Amino acid sequence: SSGINAESQSVLFSFLDIQFCFGIDGKLETDLYVKPTDARGYLQYGSRHPNNIYRGIVYSQCFRLRRIINDDSRLLLRINELKEAFANSLYPNKMVDSIANKILTMERTLHRRNDSSNSSIITPNNQSPDPIRVIST
Repeated sequence: SSGINAESQSVLFSFLDIQFCFGIDGKLETDLYVKPTDARGYLQYGSRHPNNIYRGIVYSQCFRLRRIINDDSRLLLRINELKEAFANSLYPNKMVDSIANKILTMERTLHRRNDSSNSSIITPNNQSPDPIRVIST
């Protein structure tokens, strides 16, 4: 992946799997950082594993992108790149598209759970009135 748009930042920083910078407007921009040596290889579809394993891999990778990337157009680009990687590992396009589309409709927030025993628990629950914005993972 080529990273954040070159016109929108002054200096790019990478930390673990996150690439980030501050845009011209001072807003934090985040993207996926992929090492140059990463082959983007995934478990081959049809390798004698239950279907839920393949679906779980696709979901977790798409959800990881949703958590890391804070711009929807950049997210769409990275998910399309991910779809290519899954196609190379023979994953059915229909399954990958279905999961990716579900992730694309998710909001990038976490919400406090209403639990009197531990008020610091944060869960992904869209019903909570107090959303907490996620900056990075």
